[in-house]
Amino acid sequence: MHTVPLSLYLIRQPRTLVLVSSDYSLLFKPAPASKASDAGSVSIVMELLERDEVDLESAVLLHSRVSGCLGVLAVGNETFLSIITHAIPLGSTYSRPFDGPGTEPINRILAVDFFCLTSPSFDYLHAPISSADSYSTSLGNDSFEDAASLASPSSSSLRAEPTPTEHPCQGIRKILSNSSFYFSSGPEAFDLSTRLPARLEKAPQGKAAPEAADRGGGGVDDEPNPDGYEAAEIDHDARFLWNTYLVAPILSFRSSLPLNLREEFDRQGFMVLAIQGYAGTYDITLGGEPAVLSLISRLGWKRSGTRFNVRGVDDDGSVANFVETETILRTRDLCFSYVQTRGSVPLFWEEGGGQPFNPKITITRPLEASLPAFLRHCEDLLEHYARFHIINLLSTKEGEAALTNAYEAHLKVAKEMDQNVAEGVGITEFDFHARSQVGGIESVKSQLSREIGDVEEDFGACVVGVDQEGRTTPILTQKGVFRTNCKDCLDRTNAVEDSLSRFAIEDFLRNTQPGWLGSDAAQLWASHRVLWADNGDALSKIYVGTGAINSSFTRSGKRNLAGLLSDASKSVNRVFQQQLFDSGKQKAIDALLGNLATSRKVRIFNPIHDTLRARLRERASEFTTSEPTTIWVGTYNLNGKSPGEESLMDWMFPVDGPEPSLLVLGFQEIVPLSPQQIMSTNPEKKRRWEQHILQTLASRPEKKSDYVILRSGQLVGTALIVLCKTEIAGEMRNVEAAIKKVKGAVAIRLDYHASSFCFVTAHLAAGHNNVDERNQDYMTISRGLHFARGKTIDSHDNVCWCLDSNYRISLSNDEVRTLAEQDDYVALYAADQLNVAMRTRGIFQGYQEAPLLFRPTYKYDNGTDDYDTSEKMRIPAYTDRILYKGPDLDCSRYSRAELRMSDHRPVYATFRARIRTVDQTKRAALRKELLQDLIANPPEDALENQLSQVDLNGNKPPRRLPPPSDDQQAWWNGKDGSFEPPEVPPKPRNLAVSNPFDPGFYKSSPTTSVSNGQATPASSQRRPPPAVPRKAIPTGDLLDLDDVSSSAADQSAPAPSAAPTSFQAVKRKPPPPVSRAASPSVTRPGDPLAPDSSSSASQSSFISNGSKKPPPPVPGRPKERDLSGSSTLSEVDSHATGESWTLLS
Repeated sequence: MHTVPLSLYLIRQPRTLVLVSSDYSLLFKPAPASKASDAGSVSIVMELLERDEVDLESAVLLHSRVSGCLGVLAVGNETFLSIITHAIPLGSTYSRPFDGPGTEPINRILAVDFFCLTSPSFDYLHAPISSADSYSTSLGNDSFEDAASLASPSSSSLRAEPTPTEHPCQGIRKILSNSSFYFSSGPEAFDLSTRLPARLEKAPQGKAAPEAADRGGGGVDDEPNPDGYEAAEIDHDARFLWNTYLVAPILSFRSSLPLNLREEFDRQGFMVLAIQGYAGTYDITLGGEPAVLSLISRLGWKRSGTRFNVRGVDDDGSVANFVETETILRTRDLCFSYVQTRGSVPLFWEEGGGQPFNPKITITRPLEASLPAFLRHCEDLLEHYARFHIINLLSTKEGEAALTNAYEAHLKVAKEMDQNVAEGVGITEFDFHARSQVGGIESVKSQLSREIGDVEEDFGACVVGVDQEGRTTPILTQKGVFRTNCKDCLDRTNAVEDSLSRFAIEDFLRNTQPGWLGSDAAQLWASHRVLWADNGDALSKIYVGTGAINSSFTRSGKRNLAGLLSDASKSVNRVFQQQLFDSGKQKAIDALLGNLATSRKVRIFNPIHDTLRARLRERASEFTTSEPTTIWVGTYNLNGKSPGEESLMDWMFPVDGPEPSLLVLGFQEIVPLSPQQIMSTNPEKKRRWEQHILQTLASRPEKKSDYVILRSGQLVGTALIVLCKTEIAGEMRNVEAAIKKVKGAVAIRLDYHASSFCFVTAHLAAGHNNVDERNQDYMTISRGLHFARGKTIDSHDNVCWCLDSNYRISLSNDEVRTLAEQDDYVALYAADQLNVAMRTRGIFQGYQEAPLLFRPTYKYDNGTDDYDTSEKMRIPAYTDRILYKGPDLDCSRYSRAELRMSDHRPVYATFRARIRTVDQTKRAALRKELLQDLIANPPEDALENQLSQVDLNGNKPPRRLPPPSDDQQAWWNGKDGSFEPPEVPPKPRNLAVSNPFDPGFYKSSPTTSVSNGQATPASSQRRPPPAVPRKAIPTGDLLDLDDVSSSAADQSAPAPSAAPTSFQAVKRKPPPPVSRAASPSVTRPGDPLAPDSSSSASQSSFISNGSKKPPPPVPGRPKERDLSGSSTLSEVDSHATGESWTLLS
């Protein structure tokens, strides 16, 4: 691999970005549009050429010293190339005492820039830079300030726009430029993402296939390998490769190259594989001999983010803030490696609440629903490390104690279910705060040694022998790792890992060089303390935005007043970071990793694979199955009431039938809406209702299934609770709750196999006449409620609202009560405000509601069946509603239950749902079959045909068509602007006719035409030349041809066909009146032009009047959009309502 810096060039026409080394050039350019390309991805064209084959004389030098490319990213409608513009090597690279493991080169990234591949709109931000000294301004701080000042627009020769435009990758650029990303380059580059023992295991077997591009999610368009290429043969640990999403198209391009070009590609150093975390190294002396001490921490990316946004585990078993830390000590003939891990508690839990300085821990899923993810996490660690021992540093006090108890319960059940977990996982409870209160932090080390000394000795460390040429010989192997955690896995965890690392080094030196443990080890331990202090600060800044607490003790080994003040300042700063910056930082991280709902993959241009994906979507039914199930949804305004003796059975199980797989309960006014509750919501009332619901389910007669609470959420008085059958709890994935602070809105989303669902409960504005406020509340919730990774309510296949809408009935009190007594539901629904708003105001557009075949649910006197008899005498109304949309939902029952504890009646709906499942085995077989067919019979827009249209080297292909027309020149005219008719052979003249405009001027051809039922010779006439477009003269407004065609179609007379757009005049004048014969025209029966009966009267009137031709139709305003013809409604209304609705007596 080259050590000479790369250069970045821009070729303007066609727009191409070129990475140039001393020997080769790597070209990037946008791909031509493909007929089969889908909106979920972007294609680019890449080519590897020798440097001399690319004309760089006319290109613009953007940067003369870059360190490589991190990948390609699509943001919005643009595509960007991520380039490392400034990086520095770590210390051991300058003067390494020896070669081999433990001394490989490592570089820290200081600055990254994004160059637009598809548009010149952002070129002004990238002034041509000749050297790296332009980056003397540090980008490694933690604030998210504007970094565009690094490239001054005033000095840019590439300015494409007169006004600055904010770079869409600004947040991502700051993430990558914060000095926490590292890579290895040069002739002795190594796999920085993989620990030393794993690299040694892979070495004899060759390079392993990567998982960088394997992001399969079970969807129709997901592919095991992007673009169908084989996995690139690059050695890395996919858990820690942070530019996985960005580098995938470059890996695909590399794997498509012949072997010789692939080797050249690797030698040039165009592609960079980066990790995030920390890397540090010191050259030290031990016993008078040189040695190198290094520390490498690799942060996992699969569940990454900031502290209060990402906690616990996900459904794939990945945990937040997962870090693998490796301590490496290299002497002249030995290399020591010790690996340990940290990570968030692998449960579904969150921390938050209304008090920023006193957040509450909430476990969001029960054991039955979270155990599958817990087992996946354990199995993943066992696969990588063979064994692991948990050191749990959580406190036994209130708050953390609940997390500790749940952790132990999960591990106990996991050991009973999985033999591998039973044999390979251990745990030690070590309350760090309680232990440090006895003898201070200094005493923790000795207590820890006594607690886990035997386990550490059993696990051991990796030791290899190294000869003078750097060849290795295994001596010892590490048999297991410690997995340490506290709540955030930062401060306490870093202190314990520092101690564990020191224990391991002491054991190594005691067994190899006991004499080095004396005074000669002072430099070793000083360097060790600094490395671990820097490591703690670096990892803490990534996760919470500040340095680690207690880092002053780790760095110096002493506690003092300055350290205590620094720790207090960091604690306060963490709260402000969370309140002000974490949200934007999380979005940038998700965009970098491709986790946003709007993220689009970048692929290497290949029309065959575009067509393949399109055909797979068309034939999705062949590998997708639907499983019927039942979902019950209910809404109930509790009016602040607590659970009583009244049974919920009539509401939750109103009729006999199959038990629902999902139970969704939306509550409003679960607590009284007092100022105290609004400022700080008390979740105790919600917990009491959850227990009441579970008791109702457990005691129901003829019980067939057990239920568990899958997820719940609360905002003031609004709460949403989702339960599922115990046996399907493990099949629910990506369960998440979100809130919107209006009057109250809570939503829960989940994936059930390949079908996604979103359930929303809300409490809209009250008041009989506040319709506009209610409409605005709905708009605010539907547009402003967001889940993680950019998902919205409309991002889901199926959506269901169960809410207190507060929409009323626009009739008098007496009328409503009378109609309700008469069960005249049609009249009540016609005056319902929600019904009117849905029809006329676009509220709940695309949603539908089952017929209202029950009486209004509000407002009753508590405990009675009487509508409001108080002084206010409120008008009864259908305030409690359930609306839904989605192809997998069909409402079979919609009614209310007669529970009397509140002034509302609860409402429920039962849905017949279809749960879609994708069979990946069938999909893979079909994909292989289609790919073979496409290779044998390529489509019309095959790769070679479309690539022939792409100008990669600046060599324009010969034109096959004339140049396009413009305002000055039409393609059919000559250079002087006159029309040049094609050459036509002369026709024989009829000498008897002298007038050249007479049809008989030329002799008749043998061809005949039919006129009035008689065969007549066809006149041989030349087609007149097309009109030549002239420059537009400001004589009036342009006429919208769409309006002409649409309005003409509405008239009874046929509309004239519109001429091509190129021939349209600027403004037309109406034709002058033409006299006609007084006799009416005669139309034969059966003539297709005969007028219909509806227009005969008007036409007869016109004929009798006479002599004027009717004026041409005048273009009218476009008609308002008919919602009944929308695709959404047609999809929803396709259900057979006659079979779905159940009429209730």
